[in-house]
Amino acid sequence: MSVVGVNKTGFNAAAGTVKFVISGETLDTAPGSVLVLHNNTKVPDGALEVSSSEVTLPSITEEGLNEFTLIARDSKGLGITYETRFWAGSQSLLVQVVDQGNQPVSDAAVTIRLNDDQSVSAQATSTGGQATFDNLPDRTFILEAKASGNRFASLAAIIGDSPKLVLRGFDPPSAVDNNDFSQGTNGWNLDTDGDGKAPVEIAPHVEGSIGSLPAGAATPPRLERRPGFIAPAPWTRAATAPQADDMDLVLNTSGEGPQSISRTFTIKPGTKNVTVRYRFITSEVPGGYFGTKYNDYFGVSIRSQKGGGAALERNSMNGLGLAAFDAGGATAWREQDLPVDEEGDTIQVDLTVANVADDLLDSQVVVDIVEEKKLAITKLQLNDINNQPLNYLSASAHTYFGGNTRIHGTITVEGAEDDSLTSLELEVLEGGAVVARANLAAGVRGTLLTAFGDDEKVEVSNSQLLFELPSAQAAAVNQQNNGNLTLRARAKSQNGEEATEEFGAVQKLVRYTGANRYGGRDEGVGGDDWVKPSVRTVIEHFAGLTWGDFSNMNGGPFPPHQTHNDGNDADGWFNGYNARDAATAQTIIGHLNDATYGSRILTVYVTYQQANGNAFWEAIRNVTLNDGRQARDVIRPLGGHTTHFHWIVSE
Repeated sequence: MSVVGVNKTGFNAAAGTVKFVISGETLDTAPGSVLVLHNNTKVPDGALEVSSSEVTLPSITEEGLNEFTLIARDSKGLGITYETRFWAGSQSLLVQVVDQGNQPVSDAAVTIRLNDDQSVSAQATSTGGQATFDNLPDRTFILEAKASGNRFASLAAIIGDSPKLVLRGFDPPSAVDNNDFSQGTNGWNLDTDGDGKAPVEIAPHVEGSIGSLPAGAATPPRLERRPGFIAPAPWTRAATAPQADDMDLVLNTSGEGPQSISRTFTIKPGTKNVTVRYRFITSEVPGGYFGTKYNDYFGVSIRSQKGGGAALERNSMNGLGLAAFDAGGATAWREQDLPVDEEGDTIQVDLTVANVADDLLDSQVVVDIVEEKKLAITKLQLNDINNQPLNYLSASAHTYFGGNTRIHGTITVEGAEDDSLTSLELEVLEGGAVVARANLAAGVRGTLLTAFGDDEKVEVSNSQLLFELPSAQAAAVNQQNNGNLTLRARAKSQNGEEATEEFGAVQKLVRYTGANRYGGRDEGVGGDDWVKPSVRTVIEHFAGLTWGDFSNMNGGPFPPHQTHNDGNDADGWFNGYNARDAATAQTIIGHLNDATYGSRILTVYVTYQQANGNAFWEAIRNVTLNDGRQARDVIRPLGGHTTHFHWIVSE
């Protein structure tokens, strides 16, 4: 099945049409056989246009996030469930693109990214120094522009702004060797835009949390924004002691809008990788303004002049999420890595931090060090046990595979000829902080933990078991709340160098450990105990039920099921279910009418006939649930469910 008429990774027009297309099978078009939920609300049957191969919903998309669930069956009686999500809007944003002389630039590649989900983006080419983006929701966006000569610009914007992207080229490289700030700000350009020195200071390094809330405060107090208000610095009570022999560079905001600085230098011979280690600090978090329009922004970029490569992070307070910050408003230390041409190159590091929507509560980008390394992770692909791209990670204590969550994949690590790889691990980050570490699998240690040699690299080029996450480590992941985990490989060499490469975000799955289970646990593929945390909460709430299959380790295909691959599905049973009679129906209706979690059960699959005289059907056909849904829309007929029911649970 597919959805047409929408762009899942772009911006769609509000009031647009959505069309689901069935391939390989014929859709059952009987009245009531197709159910569509839009943002967890049933779409009226009269608004659906149903044929044997398509389900069309005219003029339905709303401003903002649109989530659709299609529940139907094919002509053979097999269930069809399909979910999709995308963003839509009715706003426009005109973006200016200029060079450092404030002259319009044409033919620049301009990208706009949704700050809520940076995988959602749109592209345009500037004409006469302008680019326009349409169909935008009223949210915060990250703008980027790239042009010839590896010129680059980035900033944050909201609807109603008049954003100007100023493309920056490469400054002349500095002869000052000061990537560790031992010489203060020497070698850094503190006036990149020609309007005066940026607010920069050199301060002793603080490795851990920068502080905590005032004594007795349960939540950050909201500071009053008013004319003449002077914002305090972030909380510093219980700050980690500074390290006087290790200095950091601190770029501050000053008034509304961005502040930027840069450093340009020539890499040393044999350098394969340039790394910047940094953190973002904002007074908006202890100020109590997380989630508001005061969404302060930062950017860190590394560019190579010869190779034309770039590595960057551009993000904001809301984009990172509240869990990314300590109580003083600081993130954990972060890293950006750029592979470079070891024969020589000119590198420019650009830093930006901006007050958004006002000039009151300040923010900072703090840089620990800029490092030149001969070690680099140049390729990384992570897969599930079926060698499909990894989208979920099972992160709870368990006993499968000797108590390890298995992660497959491929990797290439490059290093100096006279060096060797001594360790390689996979870091699991939650809220920007490392919460768990996966070990290199025994079967690939001999291939990877060895000298780089004449090829100056070690690699696993065919997908196989690559990392194992021990139960004790996995248990450190937050077990209560849904969310993404970021996976990052970290390599260390005999010569003392380190390199990282980020794979990206995966959704967490946790284990259901209740004793009320039936059937085998599919130990050969990592058990079938895995659900999203919010789904587990629903499952644990209902008494008197016995549970079977959820999802396998790391999600993914789970034959013979067509679903059960994302932590939202649960097979269950209760005494008397197999009769599938009126009493069975009443029990299921009782579940759906549960005041706490009944409305979270989107679908119940049961094998029955929607025919006069069928006791189960007669018991549900005219029932309105407590939340206003029709029981017949939720309790769906599907073959293969004579001895168990199947729930699809919303997050």
